[in-house]
Amino acid sequence: MIKIIHTGDLHLGAKFSSFGKKSGSQRRALLDSFKKVIDEAILKNAHLVLIAGDLFDSNFPAYETVNLVKSELKKLDEAKIFTAILPGTHDCLSVDSIYKRENFAEGLSHIYIFDNENITSKFYPELDLVLYAQANTANKSLKSPLDFLKSSDEEHKNAKYKIAMAHGSVQIEGKSAKDDWPITLGEISKSDMQYIALGHWHGAQDFSFGSTKAWYCGSPEITYKEGKGGLGQGYAIEVDITDNVEVKPFLITDKKIEELSLDIGMFSDIGAVYKEIENKAGENIILILNISGIANPDMFLDKEKLKEDLSDKFFSVTIKDNSSPGVDNILEREYPEDMVLGQFIRLMRDKINSAQNEDEKRITEEALQIGVAELEGKEVI
Repeated sequence: MIKIIHTGDLHLGAKFSSFGKKSGSQRRALLDSFKKVIDEAILKNAHLVLIAGDLFDSNFPAYETVNLVKSELKKLDEAKIFTAILPGTHDCLSVDSIYKRENFAEGLSHIYIFDNENITSKFYPELDLVLYAQANTANKSLKSPLDFLKSSDEEHKNAKYKIAMAHGSVQIEGKSAKDDWPITLGEISKSDMQYIALGHWHGAQDFSFGSTKAWYCGSPEITYKEGKGGLGQGYAIEVDITDNVEVKPFLITDKKIEELSLDIGMFSDIGAVYKEIENKAGENIILILNISGIANPDMFLDKEKLKEDLSDKFFSVTIKDNSSPGVDNILEREYPEDMVLGQFIRLMRDKINSAQNEDEKRITEEALQIGVAELEGKEVI
């Protein structure tokens, strides 16, 4: 049996400006996630660790980050665990590639880097295993990262285990760009591989096809404030190959992305809004709050204050506001007379003031709120 630990898209050194005050904490969490994957590989007595691209967020990582990677690779080497690293799109094998400036395998007999685009296989006689991969040489390409597999490989055709690594996008209509190192399901099916370790998408997910198992490992730590498909972010993958291929994703991060959608019109006061949101609270929760609907006339939602008030209850909070404010708040706004929105508000203000009864006033106020929301590009109807 062969045991493989498949990881990738660690993006060490990512800036995380969108995390605000927690940016530094999340950068450290990325480094910790790399250490955790290495520790799991050693704990599980893995034969091979695959890093399927984007180990670094760019080709210019900090000195401390480079040294940490070298230290962790040394741990794998001392544990006699073979490890292969594939340049991805963020750390591609360009003229200024980090893999051309740093020799991560120096003095480490169990570490191998695909740092030559003309070399597309690595044979491990101790494992009777051949690993196929070709380094990405640019951020974008119309070429498939599995295209080289079309060439026959007579030298290793009798190897017991045949696996591949590829960093690119499986082609799905409406989801994948054609210049994003495209991979087709047909290529996966015809590859004659037992397993393909995919990188580039940040959610762990299955793209097995035909007799070939193929998975994106996803990022082992949260790299974007969205799930990124499949099981989501935060995983690495254990692959056990015997007569069959068994794929077992396992969790690395202790953080979780939670998405909460609120119709602001369903709440009578701001206190109820806070209470609903705080039901999701947790120090490791990355909250994405989607607000929609039309607010009650006497309720004003201050998004900046809301975000600040919640900052100590969540790891981070992102607010996406697609709501329309209450009537009083709209009428207090001042818009230039040459703006369509300003003209609309003044027209509706006159209609509200001249309403003959409460029903007419209520209907006109609702029309004002809907009209303002639509003119601001918010879909509320």
